[in-house]
Amino acid sequence: MTMKDDNQPGLLERGQTWMRESATVKLFVIGFIILLLLIPLSFVNDLVYERQSRQMEAEAEVGRTWGQDQFILGPFITIPYVEKTTGSPQLQTRYAHFLPENLDISTDLQSEIRSRGIFDVVVYTSTIHIKGHFAKPDMTDFFATSTQWERAQLQMGLNDLHSLVDLPVVTLGSNALPMQPGVEHAEIVSSGMSAPIAISESNDSMAFDIVLKVRGSRSMRFVPIGKETTASITGNWGSPSFQGANLPNNKTISPQAFAADWKLLFMNRSYPQQFSGERIDMNESAFGVDLIVPISDYQKNQRSAKYAILIIALTFMVFFFVQVLNKVRIHGIQFLLVGFALCLFYLLLLSFTEHIGFDKAYALAGLLTIGLVSLYIKAIFKNTKLTMLNFLSLVIVYGFVFVIIQLEDYALLVGSLGLFAVLGAAMYLSRNITWVDSFKQNPNDQQ
Repeated sequence: MTMKDDNQPGLLERGQTWMRESATVKLFVIGFIILLLLIPLSFVNDLVYERQSRQMEAEAEVGRTWGQDQFILGPFITIPYVEKTTGSPQLQTRYAHFLPENLDISTDLQSEIRSRGIFDVVVYTSTIHIKGHFAKPDMTDFFATSTQWERAQLQMGLNDLHSLVDLPVVTLGSNALPMQPGVEHAEIVSSGMSAPIAISESNDSMAFDIVLKVRGSRSMRFVPIGKETTASITGNWGSPSFQGANLPNNKTISPQAFAADWKLLFMNRSYPQQFSGERIDMNESAFGVDLIVPISDYQKNQRSAKYAILIIALTFMVFFFVQVLNKVRIHGIQFLLVGFALCLFYLLLLSFTEHIGFDKAYALAGLLTIGLVSLYIKAIFKNTKLTMLNFLSLVIVYGFVFVIIQLEDYALLVGSLGLFAVLGAAMYLSRNITWVDSFKQNPNDQQ
């Protein structure tokens, strides 16, 4: 039996050596640090949502002063009549509503950007030309004891009267109508304008012509109350989103303008051309356009933050292969500091975005972060070649994520192919790594 060599490392020392050199242990440490970095990343995400809420508040404030989302319904004729209630001697006043036979709407939206503090809001000024005609009002379908022709009114729904730029120009037949704010009752609209009209049982059909100039923000909607409704909307905004119950029959969109037109029939909706009684919800048949930003700066920040773990994981993976393949040691604290620098990138990105826009902010924040991490790596590795390798890897990773953020339809495809390529590279580099450093007894230790 040979005696144990006192110069051989003991069990504890060999265990410590294994902990320092084992590739598996290093991976577990890296994974733990990545999980730890989720805490500051969650704070960054909360800050992005908070700033986005501030932007929404700014949009609402601009809407209150400039003009809100516009919702236009009309015109329609309302005639009061008296009806005897079944089983009761009392008489009750009701309102008969007559919708136009044809309705033609032509709208031009001139958009612009208004600022509230550091936030930009899309607003517009719109000139709306509405024309058409009413058929002769027919009260035979109503159980009218008497019809109050002298109280007939032309009414029009407009949800935000304070956004009118000029007095509305309204003609019915050959008469110019002095429109007044407010409606007599709320069976169809609760906000709008109206004017008394001279109408009698002998009236023939009546043509109308209305010109409105209104301000608004974000969107505009119309209700197709004509027996046949045609509409055209043009604007100088390159990112319209057509919304509502019906999409346009034709549309053209360029980077600086758009145009769309609709043709709708009364059979496409759920309410008739004439009716009375309780309030009818016509809003479900509305159509129109939203002026949107395809991917707002805050949405880009949110999408960028979603890739934070990917950037950190890829960066740490590069560090891992560098230290394993080149026998360079990186302490866990150094991994953690690099991770904090990568997290700080998103705070810099959000801060710069609010002042210089997302693209420039991404380039500036990326340059600062990559520069900081590269200088720190150079101090650790003391090797220019390894430093340049890590620098190039960071540039590629940040560039790859920037491309994905800019894409809409192909983001998932490009991202999946990129991750597939990264996995392939990791598999190739790790093919010769000894993942389990055997913690076994020294051959000289014999019983």
